[in-house]
Amino acid sequence: MRNSLPRRLTSALIVFLAATALSACTIHSRVEDTTTSFFVAQYWKTPLSGLDYPEMADNAISKHRQSFGVAFQGGGNRAAPAALGQLRALHDLGWIDKVRYISAISGGSWTAIPYTFLKNCPAESDVHCDQSTFLGVSKSPEEVALRLPGIVTEKNPVEFAPGSMLGAIADGAVTGKVINAWTQGRFDESFSNALGEIYLRPFGLSRSKRNDPDSLFTWRKTDRDRIRRENRGNERIARSTIHYVERKRPYLIVGGVVLTRRTLVEPDGKFRMEMTPLYTGIPRKIDYETRNGTKFEFGGGFVESFGYDYVTEDPGLAGPMRTLKLRDPLWGNRSDQDRLNFSLANMAAVSGAAPVETAVSIRALRFLAANFGFPEHFVPGDRRSPRQSFVSAPAGEIYEKEWAHGDGGHEDNLGLAPLLARQVENILVLANSVYPLNAQMIEDCKAALDRLRPEPQDPEKLDSGMQNCIRMIGGDIPSFFVRTRNHIHNVGLKLADSPTPAGRNELDGYYHLLHVAQELRDNNRLSCNRYVYDPGDAGAVGRSYAPRICILYLGLDGEWAERVRTAARNAGMSKRDIRAIRNALDLDEDLRPVDKKRRGVGSNGFPHLGTFFDQPGFLIKTDPARLYALYNYTAWALKKHSGNIKNAFANNGLDWSR
Repeated sequence: MRNSLPRRLTSALIVFLAATALSACTIHSRVEDTTTSFFVAQYWKTPLSGLDYPEMADNAISKHRQSFGVAFQGGGNRAAPAALGQLRALHDLGWIDKVRYISAISGGSWTAIPYTFLKNCPAESDVHCDQSTFLGVSKSPEEVALRLPGIVTEKNPVEFAPGSMLGAIADGAVTGKVINAWTQGRFDESFSNALGEIYLRPFGLSRSKRNDPDSLFTWRKTDRDRIRRENRGNERIARSTIHYVERKRPYLIVGGVVLTRRTLVEPDGKFRMEMTPLYTGIPRKIDYETRNGTKFEFGGGFVESFGYDYVTEDPGLAGPMRTLKLRDPLWGNRSDQDRLNFSLANMAAVSGAAPVETAVSIRALRFLAANFGFPEHFVPGDRRSPRQSFVSAPAGEIYEKEWAHGDGGHEDNLGLAPLLARQVENILVLANSVYPLNAQMIEDCKAALDRLRPEPQDPEKLDSGMQNCIRMIGGDIPSFFVRTRNHIHNVGLKLADSPTPAGRNELDGYYHLLHVAQELRDNNRLSCNRYVYDPGDAGAVGRSYAPRICILYLGLDGEWAERVRTAARNAGMSKRDIRAIRNALDLDEDLRPVDKKRRGVGSNGFPHLGTFFDQPGFLIKTDPARLYALYNYTAWALKKHSGNIKNAFANNGLDWSR
């Protein structure tokens, strides 16, 4: 559905105001105790060692998959097709069965979630289950050039057929679906509903009927059967579909954040959370107190994912793993009681909630957006939540609260942090950034560092040129080396072989970051190094260790572009066909890349498709030809660099013959 302005915005505003008013009326309704439903779920304190995470108890993960993780950076409908192409390449290279973890954020998770939970069903099923259709077939640059005009002119290109992830991504007109969910009373579940329809329903992974409970999810069939067995008396669980990982897959970790404020959120009010097939939670223990003395305590562990968005009635016996007795919350928006199920659509919405966070950061919109904007969920933990008679508990008392959840990219948009926490030895970061590498900013950063005096200083205050050290490769990679304006909880990564000149240790992080940026520039956007990670630098949970990390940064490869240009020229294409290729790949009349300025949310030129508004008039939806080209390009680029990546990890002990 096209987001035509201003008629579209006028309709949206009317529904927005009506839904907000209704939301405000229902959000503090109290449910009588007679409707309370108890059930049990496992709970784990955040492990200090990567070997102690719950999934490592399964030999399918700990023994049969080596210490190898892949991180897919977020970025809406740029990240989704980029991750799809890279997954296709991981299969083509034969690497996927060696990967222990897939970590994904925002748009990367929109592909990784249905990929992980893709069903293994019979041919006569009405659910799309075929893996080859889901992943598609990657093509050479020449084949892409010849096929792009057909993608533009054909009504139903085969590459976007039902059951293909490319087809699901192409249906990304989210605004109309959100408005429709508002009219159904979904409120803070509206974005979840929309993403579920787009990215999950084609594969049988979302709510199938309006009045059905949201589906639940877990890891293995044995977990699903145990959940049902241990909670036979719970009507909602009995009525709910519980999806599980039916195929052999790496273990999925999807990143989000929990927010201590609902509007104008500062970095110190955002805390990273992890959503996985088996468990969901906040690794860090958070003690939060409001101005009036009301206290909240949450985080520091993980509850089984089917138990998220509920309240702890009884925390059970103390220990690293325990069984919680959970109940329905007594307060909250109860217009749709079945919404309390934490679903795969909720996971996708939390991780990709950037549009919502952007809205509530605008002062003029913050009141309206805060009433039903962010996905909101209860966070059960290892402490009982006292039942209260009124929406506000007495000052100083801990009580149940529905916390706003935000986009994972606003804390760790790389998906790197959970892999470091699990002490993964070999990590491939697929940095699908909206920003191209900026060679001039790299030089400006180096010059700024050279100008600084050797005594300890605050470099950001001393020299405005230091900002280029962060901006030269976006803000995501830098946040693991230096504290930035928007990210304060990631710092802790350093190169094992330090490039910092003698006497300049106070600028250590900047020199390490500069070295990585220069390496990405000089090595065709690939950097492979041994690092030292110290989580104490950011106050994170975990232990220090020394991983090997390869970063493959998104950017247009000259060889690929030239092969596309040559193929198009030699094919004797019509002007219309040439125009289709130019529009898809942002090329000039000679089919050479156009140098576009960095626009942030908009496109920065292929392959840096805009996180939002890449296609005029649409928030998320992207032109199919651009999706097709990006999918094929990222698959090709990963294969091109596979030899160097393989050697780097082999030198770090990864056995490719297993």
